[in-house]
Amino acid sequence: MKAPSVIRMWITNKNNREITAAMSESMVTFLSIAIENGCIGSTFAEDDERIIVYTKWSDEVTLEQFRSSKEYHTQEGNIIQSFIAAGFEIPGDILFNSTAKILFSNRSESAQ
Repeated sequence: MKAPSVIRMWITNKNNREITAAMSESMVTFLSIAIENGCIGSTFAEDDERIIVYTKWSDEVTLEQFRSSKEYHTQEGNIIQSFIAAGFEIPGDILFNSTAKILFSNRSESAQ
């Protein structure tokens, strides 16, 4: 039986702070490197109160291989530094950080 796909989610309180150019750049770089390391989809989003990051992986082994890499830790450090420079309190502002097995998923090719 094939291992289930997984998602990794990271949700952070904004507390009236804005996403800076450095935060965007560090997150986009991280998510681009994740794709090079087996990530099959990602989203970087915000609403009025939160920043939401979501990655999708074919299986947890691929995700964990990336999470244990030097490249991951370097990029994670860049993200944390960009958030701290923008006034975020890490880890205090993090609401949710988890990996979950996907039980069901729909996908529309026209939704890009």
